[in-house]
Amino acid sequence: MKGQSSVEFILILSLLSVIFAITVSYFANYSLYSNNYLSEESYRLICAQVKDELDAAFSSGPDYERAFYLPAGNYNASIYDREIKVSYSGGAVSCYTYANITKFLSIGKNTVIYNETGLFVR
Repeated sequence: MKGQSSVEFILILSLLSVIFAITVSYFANYSLYSNNYLSEESYRLICAQVKDELDAAFSSGPDYERAFYLPAGNYNASIYDREIKVSYSGGAVSCYTYANITKFLSIGKNTVIYNETGLFVR
């Protein structure tokens, strides 16, 4: 009788361990997925910020100058032939604008200038 109860205890313990391992791995994978989604969303927001700044310059007309700031992070932002591209270690995010310029944006201060000679970012 003692041997049978020990075997039953071991079987129940192993079954509970398997259920626990599956549950923990499920939530760990969900956590990784949500972190990746949040980081991609933050890069989409950076892309949208640059787009909004360039579109605001076009809608305001000549004699427009405004500084905007890109947040610190490990990414590269560039504008090339109407495409704004934010590249990061996990991939890249793109959005489009009316501005037909080529420029690598710097993290920190950038200035949009729209005057009689055209649109510039420095």
